Amino acid sequence: MIGRVVRGWRAHGLINYLFGPGRHHEHSDPHLIATWDGCPELHQPLPLPTPEGEPVWFDVGRLAAALTDPAVAAGIPQREPTPVAGAERQQGPVWHCSLRTAPGDRVLTDQEWAGIVADVLDRTGIAKRGDPGGCRWVAVRHAVDHVHVAAVLVRQDTLRRVSPYRDFLRVREVCLDAEREFGLRATTPADRTAPRRASRAETEKAARRGWPEAAARDRLRQVVRAAAAAAANEQAFLQLLAADDTIVVRTRRDVDGRLVGYAVADPRDTETADASPRERDRLVWFGGRALAADLSAVRLAERWAGAPDPDPAPVDRVLERREALDSAAAAAEDARRELPVGGAGAAHAVGDVLLVLATAVEDAAGGPLTVAAAEFEPAARHPGRGQPSAWSQASADLRHAAWRVARAGRFRPTNPSSGPALLALLLALASLVAELAAWRDQRGQLVAAAAARRAQESLQTAAAPLRARWPATTVPKVAAGPARTGPSATTSTSRLDRVRRAGSSVGGQPARPHGPVRS
Repeated sequence: MIGRVVRGWRAHGLINYLFGPGRHHEHSDPHLIATWDGCPELHQPLPLPTPEGEPVWFDVGRLAAALTDPAVAAGIPQREPTPVAGAERQQGPVWHCSLRTAPGDRVLTDQEWAGIVADVLDRTGIAKRGDPGGCRWVAVRHAVDHVHVAAVLVRQDTLRRVSPYRDFLRVREVCLDAEREFGLRATTPADRTAPRRASRAETEKAARRGWPEAAARDRLRQVVRAAAAAAANEQAFLQLLAADDTIVVRTRRDVDGRLVGYAVADPRDTETADASPRERDRLVWFGGRALAADLSAVRLAERWAGAPDPDPAPVDRVLERREALDSAAAAAEDARRELPVGGAGAAHAVGDVLLVLATAVEDAAGGPLTVAAAEFEPAARHPGRGQPSAWSQASADLRHAAWRVARAGRFRPTNPSSGPALLALLLALASLVAELAAWRDQRGQLVAAAAARRAQESLQTAAAPLRARWPATTVPKVAAGPARTGPSATTSTSRLDRVRRAGSSVGGQPARPHGPVRS
């Protein structure tokens, strides 16, 4: 079960939508299943006279007025005030939570949904059980698989506003409990690392302005994540961002000149049309932390410190590309063997390897590697902070290998000098990703495990044409390059042979993690 929480201002507009036909006439039999006073039948809106064949609308005025009475009595506005330049944007008093079961789950009854809604309101503190002075709320059901909860965050007895603390996490806890109680499909507990989705307003702005790609927030996240994966230090990161003429960058430094923050913006993404004339041309900026947990300046500094910078590039570009691929394959094999210990670091570093490899092989045209990098992103995140605080040697080697691959430039899969090495790397990554999926599964991180399995399938798709062109018997034995550092700098030709042999069985069942899995 999944819960989503949003805040707004107009309760009447929300109730009208919940009892309306829906944007695509998907709402059927909208009705109240529970209310703040325990009498949903007294508040059920009546249908309005409607011509035959037209969608049915309901008279929601009386219900909306009853719901907002405490807010009106407290003098709280029902529409968002005009934004003030430099001031923090206010949150509206309307709290909206949608709860949805997964496809294939059994259909819950109205009484079962009502119990789940009561649990949500109790845990969030909006309307605790046995508290008649809590906020007014209603639960509306207009589909078999989900319900909506609308509440006005003003107490009935004191007329004071209520501010739910960490309401999303409380809703998540209720969903997990409901899954166990009603036998629903299990989902992963919230880890607070998922990137913030583009809001409906941001998505609609992109569509309204005719942008062919995703909303500005999502596109900026892709650009910054690609730059972070390819850059081995702060200077290279900022240079990569500055080289992209589709974004604008600004930085913030301390008195000693150290980078303490940065923000990016899409030059086309300005303030909304209803802003003041002075603000209308202002760009909408996103800090690194607002894009993803591991893209803040602090996390990037940790990432750069987690592995050494690549050595100066060899004069021979062909040799550089081959060494970069070989070192990455060897690092992937090391990470697979050390997975129970360094799984978190390996997962995050694999995300970087996939990103830079997709750019090096497919560029903007996209393909299975680009899909694999996008699909693996949820599996790369570390619960709580986005990335681990310490890296194993194998994880550091993977990160180092990603930087070398990014520096080596473009790769042609059909090139005899790099094609076999690229195949060996894809097979090694597919084997590692398969075990990472099992590793995530054993920790109950089901979303991350599913993402890793999808990425493994895409890697197999990318490797298929290379296997046909470069059969395993023709892959030459090439030792890894000399750039590996630290205790694991003992890469040998036999290790690459093991990589190729392990990868040859990727199409079957994934290998089991080595040794006991430790939390």
